[in-house]
Amino acid sequence: MRYTPFIIVPLLSACSFSFMKFDNDPLVQATYATNATKSSVIAAGGKPDSEMNVPEINGTCINYTLKKDAETMPFYVAFDENGNRKHYGYISCQQARAKGVFSQ
Repeated sequence: MRYTPFIIVPLLSACSFSFMKFDNDPLVQATYATNATKSSVIAAGGKPDSEMNVPEINGTCINYTLKKDAETMPFYVAFDENGNRKHYGYISCQQARAKGVFSQ
């Protein structure tokens, strides 16, 4: 039992590093920008993989698949009715809805 932290910490760190691998992607950087809008995000990321309406925020959510080397990662960005960024993360719009992100 006393060695458990030595096993768990590296596993958790590996997950964190997967996300960090994509932090310099132009799409992610555009999403992180203070005044990110739907048009600025799409300008940086190109055409999204899919888009869905999100009644909970009176807006939309777009899905992208980030790619670097052989690794891929889902990434979503949700916008209100004015096109302002509301939510984003390294999951899909559908997963964000299932987790209740849009209801907060």
